[in-house]
Amino acid sequence: MSTTKATVVLLVDTRNFVCLARKKQAIHHEGEAISYSLGLWNGYGGKMEVSDESIESTAIRELFDESGVLGKKEDLVAKGSVLFLLSKESKEEPFMEVTFYFLHKWVGSPKETFEMGEPTFFQEDALPYQGMMPADKVIFETMFQGKKLEGEVVLFGKETAPTFRLV
Repeated sequence: MSTTKATVVLLVDTRNFVCLARKKQAIHHEGEAISYSLGLWNGYGGKMEVSDESIESTAIRELFDESGVLGKKEDLVAKGSVLFLLSKESKEEPFMEVTFYFLHKWVGSPKETFEMGEPTFFQEDALPYQGMMPADKVIFETMFQGKKLEGEVVLFGKETAPTFRLV
C-alpha cells in the first residue's frame, strides 16, 4: 500500500474564526473508503495529483475545487504534517501523509460544492470536535497553540479511538 500525499487548508479570518464544511464524499485510498468521514466537519483539501507541481499547488487547487476560493501558494502558512496509518491485523500500514496549512488571505467567499457542504465559520475555541474526525481535536489544538505539527495517527476504525503520537 503506497502513502498518498494530501493537504488540509483551514481558512482563518481576521477574527480568528475557522471555516469548516461537512464532507459530502468519504475519504478514499486505493479503493478503500473511510466511510465514517462522510458528513463530518473538515477543512478543505485533498490528494496530490500527478499534474500538481508541489504539495502547495495541491492545497491551492483543492481549496478552489472544494470551496470556490482563490488562494496563493505564498500565502499558505505551513503548520506541519501528520502520517496516518491504518491498523490491520496487528500491523500499521501507512495510508496518507497530510500537510496542514492556515490561509489568512483569499479571494472570494467559500461556497457549497459537490464535495463539501455549506461553509461555516467557527470561533477557534468553539470548533465542533464532536462532529469531526476523531484525531482532529489533537491536531487542531496543536496547530492553534502555535506548536509545529509533526506526528502519526493510527486509525483503528470508527468504534475505536485513534492513537496520536507526536514525533
